[in-house]
Amino acid sequence: MLPAPFTPDFLSRLEALRLRTRKEVLGSRQGSYSSPRRGTSLEFADYRRYAPGDELRYVDWGIFARTDRLYVKLFREEVDLFVYLFIDASGSMSYPSATQKFTRAWQVGLALAYVVLANHDHVKIHFLRDGASFPASPFYRGRHRIIDCLDFVSSIAPGGSLELVRSLGEHLKRIRRPGKAIVLSDFLMPPASYQQGLNLLRSFNLDISIIQVLSHQEMDPPFPRGELALLDIEGEAEIRLRWTPQMRSEYQENLARHNRELRSFSHQEGISVSLYVTDQEVSEFVLKALPTIGLFK
Repeated sequence: MLPAPFTPDFLSRLEALRLRTRKEVLGSRQGSYSSPRRGTSLEFADYRRYAPGDELRYVDWGIFARTDRLYVKLFREEVDLFVYLFIDASGSMSYPSATQKFTRAWQVGLALAYVVLANHDHVKIHFLRDGASFPASPFYRGRHRIIDCLDFVSSIAPGGSLELVRSLGEHLKRIRRPGKAIVLSDFLMPPASYQQGLNLLRSFNLDISIIQVLSHQEMDPPFPRGELALLDIEGEAEIRLRWTPQMRSEYQENLARHNRELRSFSHQEGISVSLYVTDQEVSEFVLKALPTIGLFK
């Protein structure tokens, strides 16, 4: 049974969506996305001059009437889309609790998986974290496989640290087809770390979108004024400090600067990016925020 956000109305609205990809993709069968191969689908691509042997049914007689020259229409073959969902499963995704952050992240991922499955395309889910294993699902196809997606994502608990480029590198060893990559993470790491990771994805001919997932408590820490001992949830180092209104303002300024740098880098590299603060309903974020970054057709 699907979790609470996935009401019949939400599922119905997800079924009306299609992922947009800005790169041409190659698939294994005819489907609904453009390939650079020339085919016989109904999606017009271009014209070229007629050559002996071309089928007359593809001649554009309208152009011939205007120019007295023969041109044939070219069409793009439509193929399947392969979508790779990368979900951060490191310890920082459990603040202030796994339910409030990590679960929300995979629920957004599950909604995107349903969009893919409802369009009879292929989706594969990868969890990002350090360690000896790098959890990844098989490819799923067909809307009935949403339960398999749910079983897989709900079997993972966040924990440990994350070296993004290393974890992505391990997963990319198993990726053979170009397609669409969507990364869900808090991206609370040095800029060099996420830049290296996202550049690695780009080198695999993947069209990339990222969703930065932050809890409300990370946007506006609810710490009481006074002496605090803070524990690094991934490294377990303890930091002692005196929390004041000035420190709160400095923290929020630093976080805002970090997020701006992430957006700036993403835009420069042609990566669409959205911020999801987890006190917002999953359905509202998916249906209202994600269309504004061009994720859907």
